[in-house]
Amino acid sequence: MLTADVLTDEDVSESVNRRLEMIEMALHDGDLVAAQHHLRSTRLWLVDAAGDSTSPSMVGGVALTGQEMASLRLLPDGSMSQKDMARAMGVTRNTLKTHLKSLYLKLGAHCRAEAIDRAREIGLLRRPLTIVAMPTLNRVDSVLSA
Repeated sequence: MLTADVLTDEDVSESVNRRLEMIEMALHDGDLVAAQHHLRSTRLWLVDAAGDSTSPSMVGGVALTGQEMASLRLLPDGSMSQKDMARAMGVTRNTLKTHLKSLYLKLGAHCRAEAIDRAREIGLLRRPLTIVAMPTLNRVDSVLSA
């Protein structure tokens, strides 16, 4: 795969624009499955373009390869099966299982949910946003009660 040190800024810009156009075309055509596929593919391409997928990165005391990080980033999407994850990464399901086994071992997790929780604890994944409803003051009620 291509890495950032091989690509020029123009190459990256052109590739990103092409990928975004594919997503837009799929959305325009109403093909949400294709749009999701292109989006996941683009996300993985960007991760790969940002650094060598074989060199380990050390975060939170855990050294993960680029492929393990790519697998980890797909885990929180509960709608993705292992088959979907493998397709998005461009690997076989067995290869994905190998990455996940190694990832779970490094994180001390036994399942997908534990891996996600552990990764969030040590800062490998962001916590999901929590939207809190703010109380609103109804002007009519406040005027009437005064």
